[in-house]
Amino acid sequence: MDVLSEIISAKERRVATAKESCPPERMRELAYQARGEGRPHTFLQRLRAHRRINILAEFKRQSPSKRPINAHADPAEVARTYESAGAACISCLTEADYFDGSLDDLRRIRDAVRIPILRKDFIFDEYQVYETASIGADALLLIVAALTDPMLIKLRKLAEDDLGMDALVEVHTKEELVRAIGCGARLIGVNNRNLRTFKVSLETSKELARLAPRHTVLVSESGLTPSAVKDLAAAGYHAFLVGETLMRADNAAEVLREFIGQAQSSESPLVKICGITNLADARAAIAAGADMLGFNFYRPSPRFVEVNTAAEIIRELRADLRNEPSVLMVGVFVNETIDSLLSIVADVQLDGVQLHGDETVEYCARLKELAPQMSVIKAVRQAGDLPLEALASHPADFIMVDAFDDELRGGTGRIADWEFARATSRDLPGLFLAGGLSPANVGEAIAKVRPKAVDACSSLETEPGRKSAARMKEFVDAVRSSKLPDEI
Repeated sequence: MDVLSEIISAKERRVATAKESCPPERMRELAYQARGEGRPHTFLQRLRAHRRINILAEFKRQSPSKRPINAHADPAEVARTYESAGAACISCLTEADYFDGSLDDLRRIRDAVRIPILRKDFIFDEYQVYETASIGADALLLIVAALTDPMLIKLRKLAEDDLGMDALVEVHTKEELVRAIGCGARLIGVNNRNLRTFKVSLETSKELARLAPRHTVLVSESGLTPSAVKDLAAAGYHAFLVGETLMRADNAAEVLREFIGQAQSSESPLVKICGITNLADARAAIAAGADMLGFNFYRPSPRFVEVNTAAEIIRELRADLRNEPSVLMVGVFVNETIDSLLSIVADVQLDGVQLHGDETVEYCARLKELAPQMSVIKAVRQAGDLPLEALASHPADFIMVDAFDDELRGGTGRIADWEFARATSRDLPGLFLAGGLSPANVGEAIAKVRPKAVDACSSLETEPGRKSAARMKEFVDAVRSSKLPDEI
């Protein structure tokens, strides 16, 4: 009997015992009660974010191949370290016999952090899906090698369609990838470790990336280094599961930041199109290839959009995007109170916020503390706003260098200070460039500044708040034809 079969056999006995303790009907009730309080598909949305290298940091005490890794680790403490160091999500091993995990480990992690959590286990029964929901997980692992096609389809639909969780469907071979695609998987994990032999080969991820459909969100698992992550990001991977390296580290936060910092991709910058006020323009921006859309909630702006209008637009867009790559929805705010801002974020279901006022470092830190899963972009005018050393330690995910107007707060058409932006980009992997960018000058701006993302608004309009589909497409094409050099 191979290792996978042994683990499944042991798990079957534990599931039978669990059903005696909590009957299936009761577990089902607990699952729907728990999911009724949560936002659907947060795990998938988080991994689609592209705000930087997305690391799925894993809590794992031991493994069948390496035995004890960090036997006495505290799950809550480890999870808080992962979250503070920039992990996109957390994976928690809950299998008891071979990985020394437990459901209580995941519960403790859920109480400690706000970012999405994956339950990593050997799941083959509907009962386990309900169990996963009941303990507060946002996603679960489905291993193709351990499931028949009918059961794979049944469990994926139960998790995703009925409960609003996400299923990371794990494959090891081309044949398993075909089966995963056939079951409707939108989130596919490629495990570089063969679960029958436990040997690791990164060539597995590279080979299968070429075969995956364009809309699939890909996660590479096992045996990763910062340099390997950089190569695989270029090959099309959205996220990377790192476990043993972090669990063995004396300073897990430092190692995690190294993965995120050293593995930054050299691909073209992300594109944000701001000042969206209607559904037609939003759909045209997405068709043009935008990565982010901006909705301005600053009432004096000519591009102001009401909360209800923005919420309706985003609901329609998310329905459109169900089987396509995600586009992030960002709200633009000016000196809004944190309570009011978070209320709008919840009502509109925003993925991120852009702060264009006089928000302090303390304000941004508090915002990240209350909503760590949300991307925060802080706009600055030029060198006079904050010194570089202050920007380098800023709690925001992105620093945006923009040209300012006290009345408009965005969409001024004025060109930002590119020299200051270039100096800033040397120290900040998350630099946003805005201010006067157009199809004509964005290539030059990217070459000079080397930003992580670019933002355009007024140059793409026929009138304030009305976009030109042709100009948006021209802008995105100009960005995509620009590549960031590997070295600065």
